[in-house]
Amino acid sequence: MAQCNSTNLKKIYSDEELVIAFITSKSEVFFSQLHQRYYQKVRQSCLHLLVDPEEALDQTQEIFCKLYTRLHTFRAEAKFSTWLFVLTRHHCLSVLDTLKKRPFVRLDTSSERMNNLVQPDEPTLDERWVRAERTLGRLSTQDQQLLRRRYLANKDVATLAIEARVSVSAMKMRLKRARDQARAFEQKSS
Repeated sequence: MAQCNSTNLKKIYSDEELVIAFITSKSEVFFSQLHQRYYQKVRQSCLHLLVDPEEALDQTQEIFCKLYTRLHTFRAEAKFSTWLFVLTRHHCLSVLDTLKKRPFVRLDTSSERMNNLVQPDEPTLDERWVRAERTLGRLSTQDQQLLRRRYLANKDVATLAIEARVSVSAMKMRLKRARDQARAFEQKSS
């Protein structure tokens, strides 16, 4: 395949060609193109199976992390899209099984019961935001930017990894360290 850059990808490569190119070159450009082609479709499938939008978003990210590490197992016995959606379905069904095993506590929505649940000392959203900003300010510039891009700009882990030119697992570790550091600063402040 030709030298990889974003202008070459303007040519329409099949999914299978992108997979082969990624596996042989390890160029993130090819994985990024697959991500762009299928992100919304995978997210919609997750939403259809899991119903909860937040859970669907989380699991979409997990599926792309899985895809990144398992792309080499694609054998082209079926179309890539079929293989990806089988992976998506199995992943979501596994998540549903796990969720079924979690204890479920019904919350009574009556106003009297809800009033009893609200703690008078609970900080307002503005107060929590100020605390979060203060904590972020104590982190290194790199950790601040990473957490802001992940949680405020809502960038998924795979995209952050591609942008930083590191593996997805390395990006997950960077995020974990930054969150742990932020928690440590938060606990010292309390």
